[in-house]
Amino acid sequence: MGQREDAPFFPLFVSLRGRRVVVIGGGRIALRRVRALADFGPEIMVVAPECCAGLRELAAAGKITWLDRPYTPGDVEGSFFCLAATDRREVNRAVFTACRAAGVPVNVADRREECDFYFPALARSGPLVAGITASGQDHALAKEAAGAVRSLFAAYGDGTRETWERDDSEHGKTVDTHWQQGQQAGAGTEPAGDEADS
Repeated sequence: MGQREDAPFFPLFVSLRGRRVVVIGGGRIALRRVRALADFGPEIMVVAPECCAGLRELAAAGKITWLDRPYTPGDVEGSFFCLAATDRREVNRAVFTACRAAGVPVNVADRREECDFYFPALARSGPLVAGITASGQDHALAKEAAGAVRSLFAAYGDGTRETWERDDSEHGKTVDTHWQQGQQAGAGTEPAGDEADS
């Protein structure tokens, strides 16, 4: 079977518990992605000579490890995956090259063609987790869809089966209504961890 050049990326849910994730970069994009990852239990290492206040706070609280120095090629070794999120093209390219050599999946914030995976917009409610992407092609669409899914999840409370099995009339809403609300919510809200810079 031949490979399709236009094939979308496959959504794969994996355990990050105890796995090392390396983030190269200490700015807004890195912070947003670290916050999105934190609830999933990885050991996050941020490599950056300078970090934004949010990342410094997470490091001070012991929630991430911050190496306050420039990136070196060996930083990606042994990681489950890596996020290249600096504002320097040459550094992001170097991270991509090192990851390819080490067999480490990488997401490069400023180059879709250098991504082994996209960082999705996330929606969560209890045990329910949804990751939304528009295959890196339409960030506004992914953001809008994520808002709709979050609205739908919120309408059903804690995401347990008991809640979802209630008659929808109890809520006085329909799925179409939830979708419309999500479109409105997505239009004005930037979700943590969306694919806006993947």
